[in-house]
Amino acid sequence: MTGLFEREVGEGWERLHPRVRERYGLESAGGRAAVGVGRMDVLERHPLALPALRLGTVDDFLFPETGTDVPFAITTEPFVDADGNEALFLRRRFETSPPRTFVDTLRWNPARGCITDLFGRRGAVAADLHIDAEDGALALLIGTQWLRIGERYLALPETLSADGRLRDWYDDAAGRYRVAAEITNPLLGTVFGYEGTFENEFRSRETVESPTSALDEIDLPGENA
Repeated sequence: MTGLFEREVGEGWERLHPRVRERYGLESAGGRAAVGVGRMDVLERHPLALPALRLGTVDDFLFPETGTDVPFAITTEPFVDADGNEALFLRRRFETSPPRTFVDTLRWNPARGCITDLFGRRGAVAADLHIDAEDGALALLIGTQWLRIGERYLALPETLSADGRLRDWYDDAAGRYRVAAEITNPLLGTVFGYEGTFENEFRSRETVESPTSALDEIDLPGENA
């Protein structure tokens, strides 16, 4: 089957840097996960967002710590969800004090024609993801967002929603990957963000520390959600 990111990017896939395609073209049949290890040049957040960021730590979704030159690791593991579609489970560990983990599960959503991101271990917050190739980089935008309560999805009002952007690219001169992510809000500006570099290796899925997501069977937001 076609990998999840390749399915979303479509014809733009070939415009990505070859090393980006290699890392993000993971398929479950390949039996391997991508493990990136590096350092965050900067972790930042808005002070008024502290209550929400602290709440996010309960479910391994966002965190309030800041810092520079922070060691981190990210594991990307492909799997097939209950609907038979390629999916990805991402686990990021930041060596802040205390250390923090940020996980999310990406699944293809046929009803909305894009990827849905389920944040945290319980997926209480969900969002459309739109991904494209941009000057060889993988460029990700967060779209419509929901709060999942039981089996229902409630659309978040604009004041509580966030705009999210992430760029992941390969720096030929440095011989490593670079990542920059920012979450902003209409009222607060930058809520949370980071920039860093990392090296990547592939490992057997059986040897990585990230268990496959437990969110492979829950229903996703529908077309009119």
